Amino acid sequence: MAHVLIIDDNPTNRDTFADILSDDGHTCLTANSGEEGLAKLTAATVDCVLCDLRLPNLDGLQTMELARERHGEGLPWILITAHGNEEIAVAAIKQGAFNYLTKPVDMARLKTTVESAARLAKANSENRALRRELGYDEALDRIIGHSQAVSRLKQIIRQVAATDATVLIEGPSGTGKELVADAVHALSRRSTRPYLKINTAAIPRELLESELFGHERGAFTGAIQQKKGTFEAADTGTLFLDEIGEMPLDSQVKLLRVLQDGQFTRVGGNQPLATDVRLICATNRSLKEEVLQERFRMDLYYRLNVVNIHVPGLEERREDIPLLANHFIERLNRRHQMHKQADDHLLAALSQMAWPGNIRELENSLERVYVLSPGQNLDSNLLDQGRIGPPAPVSTASPAPSEGPLDQDRAIAALVGTPIAEIERRLVLASLDHCAGNKTRAARLLGIGLKTLYRKLEAYGSA
Repeated sequence: MAHVLIIDDNPTNRDTFADILSDDGHTCLTANSGEEGLAKLTAATVDCVLCDLRLPNLDGLQTMELARERHGEGLPWILITAHGNEEIAVAAIKQGAFNYLTKPVDMARLKTTVESAARLAKANSENRALRRELGYDEALDRIIGHSQAVSRLKQIIRQVAATDATVLIEGPSGTGKELVADAVHALSRRSTRPYLKINTAAIPRELLESELFGHERGAFTGAIQQKKGTFEAADTGTLFLDEIGEMPLDSQVKLLRVLQDGQFTRVGGNQPLATDVRLICATNRSLKEEVLQERFRMDLYYRLNVVNIHVPGLEERREDIPLLANHFIERLNRRHQMHKQADDHLLAALSQMAWPGNIRELENSLERVYVLSPGQNLDSNLLDQGRIGPPAPVSTASPAPSEGPLDQDRAIAALVGTPIAEIERRLVLASLDHCAGNKTRAARLLGIGLKTLYRKLEAYGSA
């Protein structure tokens, strides 16, 4: 029997499908939105997904695409569509869905479709086990690259995953630190246990402790019922704390206690609770420097830095850029049902360019070129549009003679005499504009925490 995740914003449909499938012996989880479904995919073991195409915010196709990007392509998805939208469902199958059902759903067909998906999930699981025995693994395959730096990274992940040691992942923004955390969990003995993720920079300071440790009813205004925190929900599994360098000092004290004693207390409670959680943390900052600046506790740093994994930036693995580019283009082709491609000229240009935003910047730039290129071949002349930083490819050749200074020299000369604070303001606002107002992406591109970005925007009057 299978573990089935049902994603539908209609509670009647969710309950009906869950009752029918439970009667057949399946274990059902339910979610009322794409976002909740993605969270449950991260936290629980699921064999197949039954998902309505029409959902608020993220629709069924977007939810499936995000899940495949985060967890690989082996999970069967069954999509439910209204009568008359079969064409959309067929397109979804071309994008990787297992099958589709039309409303009103025939319950006999629902049962047989889920059973077929469960058999496929079992076959995929056996195939993954065989690949692992032969030295391959899907979690590591998602870290794309054959460079020496990436090969060394994968070897460290294998070694670290075999233990229960606390892991600190460091590296520049946009390098794929979350993928590394995913791989450590997937290869560990806890891989079938809960795996929860929290971006500490994205949660308001006053709510962070409640998110981590839970709270009792009446602990604060709005706490109308008891809530379990992620340390409780992730018991026997893994907890990934991203942007750990942004954690407030008072929350650091409580985190330290969990690491020292294996115990925590809910906000507003006085009963210590035990937890067995493997902690993986990530940061784009130097925590050593944060300790010296007294923004991060030294004792917590040493507790977190049991095993340190450095994720290399693109500058350290330039030979992987064509491989990454083709991977992103293939994904865009699946998403948009097109057949565009990169020629050798574009791949060579990408390999020479500076990428301060690393893989994330490369992916975003390629998507812009993909969308704006009118033909099948991507237009390399579109590469510089919207980029921050050096627009020209990196080259060791001497520049051609010119009547005046290079554009970069002109830009620098134009800033001479400008206060540092004003230069910073321009860069921050330009980054936000480049990311279409997405503050999380802008913060990552700038290499600062989300809360730091909010403080700066507030100071500029642009919050």
